[in-house]
Amino acid sequence: MLHRSTPSKNSTTVRSQTALRFARAALQTAYIFSDDLGTSLAERLFTSPRRYPRPDREKAILASGKRFTVDVQLRAPRWDGARTPVVTWRWGVGPTVLLVHGWEGRGAQLGALVEPLVAAGLSVVTFDAPAHGSSPGSRLYLTDHADAVIDVVAAVGPVHAIVAHSFGAAASLLAHARGGVDAPRNVMIAPNVLIDDSVKKFASLVALDEPDRLALEDNLAAHTGVGIDSLRLDRLVGTRDSALLVIHDRDDREVPPLHGEKLAQAWGQARLVLTGGLGHRKILRDPGVIARVVETIGVGVPLPPSDLVREVDRQLSAATIEPRA
Repeated sequence: MLHRSTPSKNSTTVRSQTALRFARAALQTAYIFSDDLGTSLAERLFTSPRRYPRPDREKAILASGKRFTVDVQLRAPRWDGARTPVVTWRWGVGPTVLLVHGWEGRGAQLGALVEPLVAAGLSVVTFDAPAHGSSPGSRLYLTDHADAVIDVVAAVGPVHAIVAHSFGAAASLLAHARGGVDAPRNVMIAPNVLIDDSVKKFASLVALDEPDRLALEDNLAAHTGVGIDSLRLDRLVGTRDSALLVIHDRDDREVPPLHGEKLAQAWGQARLVLTGGLGHRKILRDPGVIARVVETIGVGVPLPPSDLVREVDRQLSAATIEPRA
């Protein structure tokens, strides 16, 4: 009997390298025909996320939540006011915590936080951005992700906290800058927030020269309505005075810890925690990281009624009652 083997990290790497070689060859061919065709293809590649199968642990988390849909307006000029449904989930009751995933991710990637946050007396909301997870679409600009954050927050009410991973951190920052989305407490894990560096990294991977990279940036600016200069970290952060915890792993090979360090420097009320050996995604399931996130977000949140009653009973039992004279 033949058994289907689980793809190894080596096979995934080979597929990624093959896809990269194909992308470079396709771009070289497109630029032979015209610079405009090459730039258009580069933009399509840059804004077309891959979808990955949802692991069983994410399916189990989503099955325990309430699923609904939020109608999101895409405000970028490229989409001319089009609307798209974004699949959303909610758990628990109490002040709302919004979980925002990153590029090629899914809301349930942050699912290890759901149970501890609900136990701490909070409700949790997450969503799959356009062209990600269970939401329809094939393209995503940073502005689209920010629009999803803006409209999900509008749908679920004020948020007590935002926890964002990777590219979701940049989307959350842009949602504040262009939509006024704010929360008293914020956590950004492995934040990918140096947008100009991300464009340069992509250009290097697909072998774009300097003029072609600048043409790509011009296209992105025209189609999103937001220029690369407006996405500088200092402009995205602005004068924020809410609390921020930044957690980044020293061994993150996808988003260097410099992103987290720069974000913490730019944000006035930020704390930076550097971990080791967790990388870019394992950090989302690390018990120590989860405990720190819940502790940070839970400040000032009343205990759930049942826990409160138990705590009062515990303290009464422990108290020494002096007899009356």
